[in-house]
Amino acid sequence: MGTVDWIDETRGRNRRERRAGIPVPEALPALIAEDRKTLLRRWVRNDATRRQRSTLIQDAGTTGIELADALCAWLLLEGWIIRCERLSGGAWQWDALIWRDLPRLQALLGVVGPGRRAETRQALIMQTRDWLQTWRTTAMAPDPDLLDELEQALEQLAEERSLPPERLARRLDLLRALAAWHDEGACGTRRDFALHAGDGTKALSGADWRWLESGFDLERLRITRFASMAWLAGDITLGWPEAQTMPLGHLHCIGLPLTDLDRITCATTPQRWWLIENRASFERQAHILESGTALLWMPGRPSTDWLVTIERLLRLAPAPAWISADADPSGVDIACTVGALWESRGLAWTPHRMGVDEWHTTPQRWPLNTHDHQMLERLLARPRLPDELRVLCLAMQAEGRKAEQEAWL
Repeated sequence: MGTVDWIDETRGRNRRERRAGIPVPEALPALIAEDRKTLLRRWVRNDATRRQRSTLIQDAGTTGIELADALCAWLLLEGWIIRCERLSGGAWQWDALIWRDLPRLQALLGVVGPGRRAETRQALIMQTRDWLQTWRTTAMAPDPDLLDELEQALEQLAEERSLPPERLARRLDLLRALAAWHDEGACGTRRDFALHAGDGTKALSGADWRWLESGFDLERLRITRFASMAWLAGDITLGWPEAQTMPLGHLHCIGLPLTDLDRITCATTPQRWWLIENRASFERQAHILESGTALLWMPGRPSTDWLVTIERLLRLAPAPAWISADADPSGVDIACTVGALWESRGLAWTPHRMGVDEWHTTPQRWPLNTHDHQMLERLLARPRLPDELRVLCLAMQAEGRKAEQEAWL
């Protein structure tokens, strides 16, 4: 750059503001020193138009005073700043600078200031709220528990104002990915979900998984750490083509991969199947199970793969069933979904220990939410809803509360 015409404006005794008599540049020089560029990025992260030298020196660190002074002189010469100076000992010293076009400089450096970050965050949150409202009304049989989790996660993200926009966008994308996974009835390992949500099986970081675990029941959503399992106990023996048999009566309980259960060719027929939703209740009952009963853990809202495997097991070992789920709207819906497997085989099933008696005696008083009330209306509209469950639904609707079976089973 040749000779610079300086424009100086007096600002009181022994003070002035100096700028170069040139327009603000359209671009940064391609060969700007990397140490200057790094420090400049720190300086422009703040949206304030005027910055004090003392603050900028702090950003440079204790060994960066010379670098900060050099950067300020370069910015002045290039036309990016107005430099605020005071006369001291016969020499002009700078004590502040004023950006001439901070948004342009931020954009050239790829830095998003707090103001733009706030605008970006707000836009992302509003777009996701609009999407969630649409999904609530258009999704096929939305899981009310998932809807609660999505809403709570979204509000928590809206409150985390320190979260960088790019990380916020990533987590909001994960909310959509969970909803799509639910809509597709997908089932698989965490690697499968990572592939579904990103560009590969390792697309989700450890921080992503910890955040998902903190707000979502991934096992209920059929996102497992490892292979999908079925947990069984009780009076039944399973057989495989290799003529190998496994009597389960001698075990507390056992988990078998669905793929292994799909290969069985024979099974002894129990007097009754008993399906329990709550895992702690399942393990508790497995210890005291009566002879002739085969016990199955019913993993929340069962996946399509789990239902297919149990339907195959039922063909080999047909018997009537007890079904025990939570005394809440989701529990009633789950019981009916699984009970349909028995109905399709012409077998009887009955709700067991999930009726109004248990609901009345439990100390739990969990309030129904909006989605619970909506599901109750859909359940009560079913003409084939078992009488015991209809009575329970009417009681929940009247008193506005629900309960979990672990309290009594």
